[in-house]
Amino acid sequence: MGYPQQPQDPYGQSGPQQPYGYGGPPPQYGYGYQPPTSPPPPPRRNVGLIVLLAVGLPLMLLGGCAALVVVLGDTGRDVVVTEADSPNMVLPSREPASKQPTEEATAEAAKKEPSTAAVGGSITLQGTDPGLKMTVTVNQLVNPASPAQDFLKPKSGNKFVAVQVTLANVGQAVYSDAPGNGAMLIDGEGQQYRSTIYEVREGQAFGGSATINADDSRKGMIVFEVPESAKLVKFQFALNSGFADQKGEWTLN
Repeated sequence: MGYPQQPQDPYGQSGPQQPYGYGGPPPQYGYGYQPPTSPPPPPRRNVGLIVLLAVGLPLMLLGGCAALVVVLGDTGRDVVVTEADSPNMVLPSREPASKQPTEEATAEAAKKEPSTAAVGGSITLQGTDPGLKMTVTVNQLVNPASPAQDFLKPKSGNKFVAVQVTLANVGQAVYSDAPGNGAMLIDGEGQQYRSTIYEVREGQAFGGSATINADDSRKGMIVFEVPESAKLVKFQFALNSGFADQKGEWTLN
């Protein structure tokens, strides 16, 4: 009884063939075929080329820009700056023109400068509150004025002078003040005179204080006691008991 014949390998090897990877010995190669001696080389990476392009390209672009001319327009003036191989610096070709005063600065300066008018004229004054605006009109000057009561007379050598004014609220804030606190008479020698609490027969006084809503007005006399020899030339008025920046002045002669 003979043994069964083993299948012949086409490459000259005999014996049963087991699939590679299932615990058997590695496959035997036939004559004329050499197994690979080393694994295939890894794929080449162009890291050097990438780094070269990332670094070299910006340098080439910067090097190619040898000079850069920047033309700037500044209020009608052309400024040309040329800088080679270095960061550009913008320098004016001449001294910049002086800045024009802003509207806010002009308005602020106007508040501090007294406005002027004559008797019968009106001046709109600004208070410390932005919403407080009053149009002040000097209606008449009574010089001298007669005391309302015989027992309330001026001192010897003095006289009463009364200025009738109308206060009209043209702002949004309520006016609440004593008008006499912001009033002043000025004579030809620059002497100032504050108002008094006296009343005169030529007109009704404000009675101390006044509260005037928006779009409303009040009229009253402001009385002063001055020397009989005083030559009065100006009447001055300001809101907020005289503490507002804007002063109104009326010439009396």
